[in-house]
Amino acid sequence: METGSKIVDAVRVLVVRYCRARIGRRSGSYDTADAVAKNSCREIIAGAAGAPALLTYAYDVTRGLVDEFHRSAAELPNPLSGLPGQQREIMVLRSLVGLSADDTALALGCSVQAVRLAQHRALTTLRPAPA
Repeated sequence: METGSKIVDAVRVLVVRYCRARIGRRSGSYDTADAVAKNSCREIIAGAAGAPALLTYAYDVTRGLVDEFHRSAAELPNPLSGLPGQQREIMVLRSLVGLSADDTALALGCSVQAVRLAQHRALTTLRPAPA
């Protein structure tokens, strides 16, 4: 049971980081992001028994809830909003959540090379033009 508890704690940390990175602070706190993370963790625990890969399942559930939040809330300016969807997700997972390229590829269901290429393209897009 202790191993299961460690796995749940590790997933919870990643879910909270992801929600805070994607939703950000609202009215000076992370309360909204934390509430979405809590709902996400509940759904992950409820459905994890039949999930083939926990990280992929956790990402899918959390991304869905965060996207649902964004559809119903006023968007705040976000420097990543100019990136295509998968590049934005890769930047959030790699830079803000702290996943490795391997774990990011697993969560997104793509190759490690695709993650690295998309991250490179995203960084090139975000880099300021030379003066």
